[in-house]
Amino acid sequence: MHESYHSIKPQRVNEVDVNGQKLNRNNKCGARAVRNRIYDPENGTSCHQCRQKRNVFRAACKNPGAGKPCLLKFCHSCLKNRYGEIAQEVDLLSDWMCPKCRGICNCSICMKQRGQQPTGRLARKSKARGFTSVSEMLCKESSEELELSNSADLPIKEHTSEKELVAGLSGEPDGINALKDDHVKSKKVKREIKEEIPFPTCMELTTILDIEFTQEDVGNVLQFLEFCRIFEKALDIKKEEPGAILRALRSGQNTLVVEFQTKLLNLIDSELESSPKTASDGKNSWLKVLEELTIASDLVLKDFPVDWLKKGNSGYCNLDMSNKLSLLNFICDEALGTLKLRKYMDEQNEIFAEEKKAAKTKVAEAKEKERSLKQKLKDEIAKPVISNEDSLSNSAHAALLAKIKSEAAEARAELIGAKGTMPKRNQCCETLRIEREYLDNNGKALWKLRSYNDDVFLLQDVKINDEDASEVDEKWFVYAPEQKEEVNKYISSRRV
Repeated sequence: MHESYHSIKPQRVNEVDVNGQKLNRNNKCGARAVRNRIYDPENGTSCHQCRQKRNVFRAACKNPGAGKPCLLKFCHSCLKNRYGEIAQEVDLLSDWMCPKCRGICNCSICMKQRGQQPTGRLARKSKARGFTSVSEMLCKESSEELELSNSADLPIKEHTSEKELVAGLSGEPDGINALKDDHVKSKKVKREIKEEIPFPTCMELTTILDIEFTQEDVGNVLQFLEFCRIFEKALDIKKEEPGAILRALRSGQNTLVVEFQTKLLNLIDSELESSPKTASDGKNSWLKVLEELTIASDLVLKDFPVDWLKKGNSGYCNLDMSNKLSLLNFICDEALGTLKLRKYMDEQNEIFAEEKKAAKTKVAEAKEKERSLKQKLKDEIAKPVISNEDSLSNSAHAALLAKIKSEAAEARAELIGAKGTMPKRNQCCETLRIEREYLDNNGKALWKLRSYNDDVFLLQDVKINDEDASEVDEKWFVYAPEQKEEVNKYISSRRV
């Protein structure tokens, strides 16, 4: 699961001017059309976010400022993808303020002015991870980083006595702490002063489904397997199909891979009511749709041969495995925007919400049952003390207490089981986003992926090598099953 995708800079073979005349390298001036977008450097109005001059609707900021109104405008695609707002709706509001006036603008200029790194292209990434916008994803990640930084160990001042140490840890005056019980003080000291638990050691992950991959390909392989697992029912993917596709890729056999990609591209293209695409070359080749998608999405495929798309299936066959995996995941990502898969996501999210609600109800009922039985046990123990004359015989009373204790133990077990069915805090439906188990401040993330083995932890180590996040070094590692407790202990120590 790459945080960013390898890509190619597409050839703009379909660029025409507004009169429908095809543009060549020497006459790209004035207004031009790329698919359904009109770029007009002379008459178009600029969007603050993308800084593209296009003839599309833009929402204007209504902030009057301090006698100097804001003149910024945002196009509908940037507002929707980057901030989750509808341009036509916010433009009707008399007091709508643009993201820059609200201090949440994530364009490259504003990010640099705030001393932060530009985000680069994140629209597809945020959509794939289930967020409604880039802004929502950035807020989520920043809140997680803040929580982690707040939980970091602080240096502890040396104290001359145990009383001073407890006072320093609790932040209370010495006079108040002096009144507290010494046993409570020693407990505080033990709780606050914890031994540092190191990051557990692990092994490099290169073997998946008994297939050997290079380190740079592992992330793409895991991402593809998770896509197939989650959308297996919606896309009628057979259980062994993802493994067969990966084996075919590894051995250089392209038939299965091309058929799967053609299936997804036909799903994407069906919403445009065009002719079905085939795996062969020609007018209805799957590569024609792929070429249009790369242009429409501003995809920039790195390390791809020049003009490989123009060479048809032979150009695809000559790509190396890393490029083919990147292309496969790109098509899978584009399929997420189809009506069929969006509808499936909504349906699964509703089911998840109902299951979550039912689990909460079950936990509440189990808690109430346990509380009731505890109270009953307490009342029964007190009965002989209150009225010896009306109490049961000692043996009968002991038997009753044993029964209630047994029922209380069963209720406790039911409560633990019910809590086990509860989703984790802030967890959402996996069709929208797969939640990692833990993320540290150094770009290391711990995952449990069912497509690999949800009983073991995987470590994703991401290092960004440049300011634009275009050069990302990603490695994956795996923990042995017997290390599960050790990893859980490390995570717990960091969340305290």
